[in-house]
Amino acid sequence: MDHTAQHNTTSDRPEELRLSLEELEKAVAKTPAKGVPKPLFFAVAALAVVLGIFAALLCFFDSDYKRNLSLAHAGYEHMSRERDEAQAALVEVREKLAQRETELTQAREELAQARDTIGLLEDYSLAAPDGTVPEYTQLYPDFYAAPWEGETVSGGKVCCLTFDDGPSANTGRVLDILERYGVKATFFVVGSGKTGPADQERRRAIVDAGHTIAMHSWSHDYKTVYASVESFLDEFSALYQWIYEVTGVYPQLYRFPGGSINGYNRGVYQEIIAEMTRRGFVYFDWNASAQDATPAPRPAWDIAADCLKGVGRDLVVVLAHDSAARGTTVDALPAVIEGYQNAGYAFCALHPGVAPVTFGYPKIR
Repeated sequence: MDHTAQHNTTSDRPEELRLSLEELEKAVAKTPAKGVPKPLFFAVAALAVVLGIFAALLCFFDSDYKRNLSLAHAGYEHMSRERDEAQAALVEVREKLAQRETELTQAREELAQARDTIGLLEDYSLAAPDGTVPEYTQLYPDFYAAPWEGETVSGGKVCCLTFDDGPSANTGRVLDILERYGVKATFFVVGSGKTGPADQERRRAIVDAGHTIAMHSWSHDYKTVYASVESFLDEFSALYQWIYEVTGVYPQLYRFPGGSINGYNRGVYQEIIAEMTRRGFVYFDWNASAQDATPAPRPAWDIAADCLKGVGRDLVVVLAHDSAARGTTVDALPAVIEGYQNAGYAFCALHPGVAPVTFGYPKIR
C-alpha cells in the first residue's frame, strides 16, 4: 500500500470539507427563511380582522341594545304613570258623579219637603172665612224669633249632632268629648224639673262652649204639649223665656217632642207648624238616630252603629238623648264622631241657616 498516496488523500479532505461548508452557507443564504407559510399568515390576519370587526360591531350593537332597552323601559314607566293617572282621574270622576247623584237625590228630597211645607202653609190658613184669625195668634207677643242673618248650610257632607231632653248629669261629659274633638252640637233642652242651680250652670256651659241651645218643650209631656195650639205655645214660650233668663240667649230653633208628626199631635201639628213658622221659629226632625230612648240602656257599640247609618247622606242630623240614664250614649259619642270624620264629614251646630231636615207631611184633608 502506498502510504504517500494515502497521506495525500487524507490531507486533501479538510479542504473539501471547507469547500463543502462554504457551499452550504451559500446555499443556506440563498434559501428563504422558513416560517409561517404566507397563505396561513394571511388567513390568520384576516381572521383577526374579522374578529376585531365582529367585536366592534358587538360592542356597538350591545350599547345600542342597552340604549334601546333603557328607552323602552322609560317609555313603559311613562305609560304606566299615564295609565295610573288616567285610572285615578276615572275614579275621581266616578266619585264626583256618585256625589252629584247623591246631591241630586238629596235636593229632590228637600224639594219635596219644601213643596209639602209650602202646601201645608198654603192649604192651612190662619184666617177663617170671615177674615178673623185664631186668638192664639195674639198670645205671647214677645214670643218671636229674630230674623236670621248668618250663613246658610245646605249640605256637602255635614253632620249635625243633636241631644234632646237635657241638661243632665251627663251634659258635662258630652261637652268634654265635643271639646276634645272640636265639634259643635245642638242641645234641645226641657224645663220642668231642671231649673235648679246645677242645671242652670249646665245650660250656661252649653252656650259658653259655643253650642246651640234650642227648645224641646217645658214639660215634655205629650198630652199636655199637644192638647192644643195654645198649650203648645204656652209650653214653648215659657221655655223660651227661661233659657234667656239663664243664658242671655233667645233660642230660634225647636224640636217637637216625639218628632213633628207623632201619635199625639196629628190633630194640631199643622196649625202648630204654621203658627211657629209665622213667629219665625225653625224646627228640625232627624234622619239618623241613636235609638237610645229605650227603657234599658243599649250597648254603646249598637248606639254608635245606629248613629252612623246616616253616612252617605249629604246632610245628616243625628238624634241622641242627654239624660242621666243615657251613659252608654255618651260612651258611644267618640266612635260616632270618628266614624263621620273618617267618612269625610264636617260638623256644625244647627241654626236657622241650615237646610231643614223634617218628616214628610201627609196631604191635608
